[in-house]
Amino acid sequence: MKKGKTKSQNSETSTTITDFRRIDVEGDIFKQIFKYSVIPTIVHDLEMNIIDSNDSALLMFGYTKDELLEKSIFDLHTEDELKHSAEVLDKMKQEKKMNVQTSFKRKDGSVFMAEATPCKYMIEDKPLIHVFIQDITEREIAKRKLQEFNSALEAEMAKVKTYTKQIESKNKELEEFSYVAAHDLKAPVTNIKILSDMINAETIIDEQSNEVFGKLKNSIEQLNKTVVSLNDVISFKSTLGYKKEKLNFGEIFDEIKESITEQLVKSKATINADFSECPKIEYPVLHLKSILQNLLTNAVKYRDPDKTLIIQVKTTAYNGSVCLSVKDNGMGFDASRYSEKVFGLFKRLHTGVEGMGVGMYIVKSIVDSHGGRIEVESKPQEGALFNVYF
Repeated sequence: MKKGKTKSQNSETSTTITDFRRIDVEGDIFKQIFKYSVIPTIVHDLEMNIIDSNDSALLMFGYTKDELLEKSIFDLHTEDELKHSAEVLDKMKQEKKMNVQTSFKRKDGSVFMAEATPCKYMIEDKPLIHVFIQDITEREIAKRKLQEFNSALEAEMAKVKTYTKQIESKNKELEEFSYVAAHDLKAPVTNIKILSDMINAETIIDEQSNEVFGKLKNSIEQLNKTVVSLNDVISFKSTLGYKKEKLNFGEIFDEIKESITEQLVKSKATINADFSECPKIEYPVLHLKSILQNLLTNAVKYRDPDKTLIIQVKTTAYNGSVCLSVKDNGMGFDASRYSEKVFGLFKRLHTGVEGMGVGMYIVKSIVDSHGGRIEVESKPQEGALFNVYF
């Protein structure tokens, strides 16, 4: 047995029905549908005289029905559209279906852009044009703004490309200059160092001269270290295009420990390594080795002489990639003030420790070149934690 509608269902139906425009069934149903259609519609003959229009068209143009019926389509167009309107009429006689963009003027003189869709009908022997009109002013304004924005964006992109080429050119010049400078300086500085080593301090009798010679040797040694460091940086820059390989953290780490065994033994360091969460990575082998070696030797250099050095190394998963963490209990520093300086070229936070301030610069350059980042957490006398996000 078919169940009747519930009270709530009847209420919903009643509410929905009130949204409908009521049509007089005794009158011309289709004429009423035309009159109340939300799409502005005008009917005209081949001479462009307006024969009929619906309420939406009257509202769009601002005329009464009697006023609009005294007009022709030409009267509704702007002057610059009259020629186009005549061309459309001629074209309409040849084609079955059209869609035209044009502009109209309202009774108050305001102009709007529109999309007109004319349809051709024959009533007995009289041809008529039935035109649907859509106001597209906002759409066209938005389109023009978008085109202007795109043009401006293209112009800015062209500027960026030009500036990029200029910067690349300047960078290349700087790289070439730094290479030539570092390379050409290396030989004479080495020769000066050798010559200074050949001079025996004992042969210099005068005490004042001996003191000056000692300062000279220190300066030569410092200059030699700087030139060697510059060459190391330049050599590293040439490796940035190296291809990635599938690498095992544990294997690479063991190789690095072996290569710096003397430093680790001398520092009496205890190293705890855990790569179980992320044991592998795709990375250039030379770059991964450089990162691990510089982070380890950095922990050794800046160890606290009053503590047994403990270095903790581990890998963890981070946003679908790998994070390498290296933590020590060394001297530490104020990361809130020096977190950027620690990665600068020739920047050192503890002058009493041997080094040139190149290692951490190279680590950051490697990480940056692969789209990663490196962060540091540290406080004085509390060690440091370096996190490398590959």
